[in-house]
Amino acid sequence: MTGFHFHIRVAEVVDPDYEGIEIQAKDCVAEAIAVARRIVAEAIMLDTSVGDMTFEITDCEGKLVAELPFRCCARLQ
Repeated sequence: MTGFHFHIRVAEVVDPDYEGIEIQAKDCVAEAIAVARRIVAEAIMLDTSVGDMTFEITDCEGKLVAELPFRCCARLQ
């Protein structure tokens, strides 16, 4: 297991994930998609835009391993 952090970026503002989660590297993006979909669903119910929201996924050393725009999550399988 490896530690990953799922920071949320909106334009130039980053909401850091200080805790992170322990997860297999191969499951990292799938977990980010699942969480982003829940956030998108909540935003729809609140009539809020997620157009500029992006997950910045970093490893335990802070290295960026993936960027995942929330607007793409509804289409990913």
